[in-house]
Amino acid sequence: MQRDPASTLDPVTFRALALMLMRGLVNGTVAPYGTVLLLEAGVTPELLGPLAALGAIVTLLAAPTWGRLGDRHGRRRMLAMTYVAAIPVAALHATGIAAAVAVAYLLWAAISSAFIPLADSLILARLRGDRARFSRIRVGASAAYMVAVVLIGALVSSTALGWAAPGVVGAICSGLTAALVVARLRGELLTGTGIAVRGSTGIVRGILAGVRRNRWFLVGLAVVFCGSNAPTIFTGPRVAEIGGDGWQIGLAIAAGTLAELPAFLTLPALLRLFGGRRVFLTGGVLLGVAGLTSALAPTPELLIGARLLFGFGYAWVVLPSLAAISAAASPDEHAASAALHFATQAGGSLLVAVAGLPLIAATGSVAAVLAAAAIAAPIGGVIAVRAWPSVPARAGATA
Repeated sequence: MQRDPASTLDPVTFRALALMLMRGLVNGTVAPYGTVLLLEAGVTPELLGPLAALGAIVTLLAAPTWGRLGDRHGRRRMLAMTYVAAIPVAALHATGIAAAVAVAYLLWAAISSAFIPLADSLILARLRGDRARFSRIRVGASAAYMVAVVLIGALVSSTALGWAAPGVVGAICSGLTAALVVARLRGELLTGTGIAVRGSTGIVRGILAGVRRNRWFLVGLAVVFCGSNAPTIFTGPRVAEIGGDGWQIGLAIAAGTLAELPAFLTLPALLRLFGGRRVFLTGGVLLGVAGLTSALAPTPELLIGARLLFGFGYAWVVLPSLAAISAAASPDEHAASAALHFATQAGGSLLVAVAGLPLIAATGSVAAVLAAAAIAAPIGGVIAVRAWPSVPARAGATA
């Protein structure tokens, strides 16, 4: 007797959920605390902006490259390689040496840019583009991310590990995730059977073609992601700026992810009722409101509340736009299209870093960066909606 494809007990759904859980754990270790780790290692605040900008450039270049490599050589194989490489890089964050942590920050930007696009494209393909099932599974990544962030916040504040905790836990989680992916690969690790696409275009040519085809949509997304990435980058420093401790930093970061759980669960119904474009645009507005509230919050508690609103905005932006660009992609560009989508998040970080440097220098606070990015988010939403990718007739689905 065949299983119901929509059931959470379906083997494909179960394996996808397991991968999402592990991906969320890894992403919740080093990245959320990146800027704080740099400061704790002795990197001066004046260097945070340039390092964030350089990290964004690295991600912007690496993500599309991982996507094309995944399409050509197999997404599972590339995921296994990147998670293995992430183990020593995560551990390097635990050294507390300024130069080592700065190098690790940039290496992590390059390696971790493979995790989300390769896993998302792989899961979407296995689910045959089913947005409802993907949305429910995506909750697993958000839940695991939240657990990791809160756990590390507690470890920082209450154990001898201190600020070495993100690197130590990150290395352990990366190793476990690599083992999970390698176990699933079996013979595919060497052959690529069933996971690579034959006859895909060259890496550079494929990336440029995807950018040209969706350029205004990607530009709009990058501006929207200013509104999500500014809080992601500066929530830790902002909480510290208004008197918060390590536990409150972890709680503020996790609050946004906590709100993602109901946000992703309600997405299938919202997409059916209103369509991807309207939900996406609403998410951009919510990001703007949350960003302004974070910039003006006088206490860590109010900032944590703003982060809850942020979680809804982020979920309602990221999934409709990812589903749209993936549905419009050809069969040999599934990972590449997801990687371009992820690269726009790096583009948003780059815009935040470049525009934020003079604002931080002029005001002496990260609040001005949060406010400016919040204003940009709904503007980018309008640009992206006007250039929403069209789905070919062969896809048999709507964006």
